[in-house]
Amino acid sequence: MRAALLVVLALAACKSHREEAPPPPPAPAPAPPPAPTIDRAALLDGKLPDGAPETELINAQCRICHAVEYLTQQRLSEAAWGKTIAKMRKFGANVDDQQAALLAKFAATYWNPDLPGRTFKLVATPAGAVP
Repeated sequence: MRAALLVVLALAACKSHREEAPPPPPAPAPAPPPAPTIDRAALLDGKLPDGAPETELINAQCRICHAVEYLTQQRLSEAAWGKTIAKMRKFGANVDDQQAALLAKFAATYWNPDLPGRTFKLVATPAGAVP
């Protein structure tokens, strides 16, 4: 009788015989923030989307040497933007590999071959200018 009682107590104390609740499922990954919206007319006017981290990077790194129009007049694929950014890095642009890839994707999203060429507004000739 004692032996049976010891076996029952041993089994009750054994962790392998206890039922444990399954672990909770992993939390879903947060959705990426939506891309900033900017209308087509603004793109054609050479505007950058407001509030995008890439816009801040462009303002901090690209506009050191270039006016924003230099970027926004281009119509390149993501691969071509990547090559252009790689060339700028050779000239001293201070962006790492991750930032370069982010900029290439961002620029290709907004200034790609599907966007028509920029239209330039004609202005009146200044007084005294040679015609």
